[in-house]
Amino acid sequence: MAPTLTVVGNCQAESTRRLLMSTGEFSSERITPVHELTASDLGWFTELIGRTDVLVTQPIRDDYRGVPVGTSQLRALLKRGARHVSVPVLRFDGLMPYHAIIRNPADTSENPPVVPYHDLRILAAAAKGLDQPVDPSPSPEALRRAAAMSVEQMRLRERTHGAVVVSDYLETNPVWHTLNHPDNATLAHMATQILNALDITAEVTLPDYEMLGGLDAPIDAAAADALGVTVEGRGTWRSRETGDIDHDEIVREQLEYYRQRPGVVEHGLVRHAERIKNLGLTE
Repeated sequence: MAPTLTVVGNCQAESTRRLLMSTGEFSSERITPVHELTASDLGWFTELIGRTDVLVTQPIRDDYRGVPVGTSQLRALLKRGARHVSVPVLRFDGLMPYHAIIRNPADTSENPPVVPYHDLRILAAAAKGLDQPVDPSPSPEALRRAAAMSVEQMRLRERTHGAVVVSDYLETNPVWHTLNHPDNATLAHMATQILNALDITAEVTLPDYEMLGGLDAPIDAAAADALGVTVEGRGTWRSRETGDIDHDEIVREQLEYYRQRPGVVEHGLVRHAERIKNLGLTE
């Protein structure tokens, strides 16, 4: 009987599970992303973890969102002989150097309007009281440095959590859908790293569509040039369901969002201070 596989994490987890399942080496079932689990799910979820043979998790803090689904808490539920592999939360902004994830300290589940990502050019404009995004002109060296910073942050997360290594693949500057929605090729690389950690030689099979391609962010042309990457047709935000998303609407709605939430602006400026300085957004 094939070993039972359970993959726990955010939206990347289900895509990773599907790739691992494509090898034919496991039995598994789809579960909800960890941020959607509630106390009412603990019955079936605890039972599932208890019969899991291979647990793959992103780093999850104990009592995440008030539910005991932290990585260490899940490992404590595993049966004797079960194996655990840690994977990093994948993020890479080398080709999208101004995009960021910023959590509202007053409501960490809240996203900004129109698209669920922040733009540091809009954030900087809000901080300066402007009504249009700041328009910096970072040098190619600064843009390459920004990409290197993103890779180094991944390396730090890998070392901190003893996770499989994906940072070396990021040095090839893969073209992702958004800064935290990797392309299939990156996900396949990580799945292969998981298999290697388990001493399994099977190969993953890619689906014929991009699993996390529901929303495509624009690729920064200057960053692509600086990194030697050729990308076509990625000049605007685009939804798989609704098509192109109006840039002016993003600017207008997100500036208003920041006006009503100065705490988010302050938090974002502190959290991304190094990136903001490197990209010349403070000048």
